[in-house]
Amino acid sequence: MVRKVTKEDIESITDSAEDMAELAALHAQECDKDYEQLAEDEEMYEDRETRADDYWNRDSDAVDYDVLGQGSPGRIFDNTLLNPEEGLKAKK
Repeated sequence: MVRKVTKEDIESITDSAEDMAELAALHAQECDKDYEQLAEDEEMYEDRETRADDYWNRDSDAVDYDVLGQGSPGRIFDNTLLNPEEGLKAKK
């Protein structure tokens, strides 16, 4: 025997085990993602890195935010470019 285990040692071991369990769960969640989810995560990461803090936040609760029936900011014209008839409806 080298020394007796202290109360602080036990707490440290317990905390470390809990941290590792959380990391393992996060790792399993990330490994379970398909290509589309990974691409979306990468796009969101790049978006957060390049946008100014005072610019519209894509992660806000306005996920379904719509501008003149043409979609949300950042993708405002996707709908009408793919479906020109939708743009004509919005114009009227």
